[in-house]
Amino acid sequence: MVLLVSLGIHQLAGDSAKQAIEKLVAHLHLNPANHIPSIIIRAAGELNNSRLMLLAFGAFAYSIIRFIEAYGLWNQLRWAEWFELLSGAIYLPLEIYECYIK
Repeated sequence: MVLLVSLGIHQLAGDSAKQAIEKLVAHLHLNPANHIPSIIIRAAGELNNSRLMLLAFGAFAYSIIRFIEAYGLWNQLRWAEWFELLSGAIYLPLEIYECYIK
């Protein structure tokens, strides 16, 4: 799913992100004046092509890491367990922050 999102973001880099999000909100019959759709539309208006490309590259790299992990676990390779441990440990600082700071 993330791979498809990264490809979609890459395609969106040529177009106006704000216009695409406004079309999506209209297609989903959401009220653009509501809180969540207005936040998303405002954030899309602040995106430029370099940010979109960076976002697409990050999503693509994340999906490649998950594919490597899935391949190793599916084939029961020894290194895959360690890879899984390290890739899951990336989220620990964020979790600790959420638990103790907020």
